[in-house]
Amino acid sequence: MRLIKLITPGLVILSMACEVAQLTYNNPLDVEEGEVPALVFSPTTIETSVGGSAVFEIFAVQVAGVTGIHTQIAFNSTRLGVTNVSPGDFFDDDNQAPMFFTVPANPSTAVDTLDIYYFFLGDGLTKDGTGAVATVIFNTKLSATSTLEFTAESEFVDPDDLAIQINSLGQGTVTAQ
Repeated sequence: MRLIKLITPGLVILSMACEVAQLTYNNPLDVEEGEVPALVFSPTTIETSVGGSAVFEIFAVQVAGVTGIHTQIAFNSTRLGVTNVSPGDFFDDDNQAPMFFTVPANPSTAVDTLDIYYFFLGDGLTKDGTGAVATVIFNTKLSATSTLEFTAESEFVDPDDLAIQINSLGQGTVTAQ
């Protein structure tokens, strides 16, 4: 009887203390197996003030045999402007420097779409894996929620300039208040 009096309170306390945590994972780089290769924005959502900046990184996720990347981002240029675009480190290589450019050449003049080209020239050099393609800084013009989307014009290519299927094109959201 004495043992029951000792064990029962211990079990009650133990069962009350064992609450299972409900963790939420929202990493845009965690793409489901059937949805790779993919292009994603990180982070997927940014809240800022009117006139504020929203910094997004663009990632190629689980690609294989890629020698070039073209991303076309659609956005509402009434609500958002492009402040700056800089290359990511996905194609960094000691043997060959990649080419990187945007259309328009001055990203701040982009109207509703921004094209980013990032690729190796020549000798069949390819990359596999996940990495940053570019960093894009948007500035907000109005109090609104705006969506960033990769268009169907976005592509990965192999050394023969043949398209590699992209199974998932991510979205980003900017909310300016």
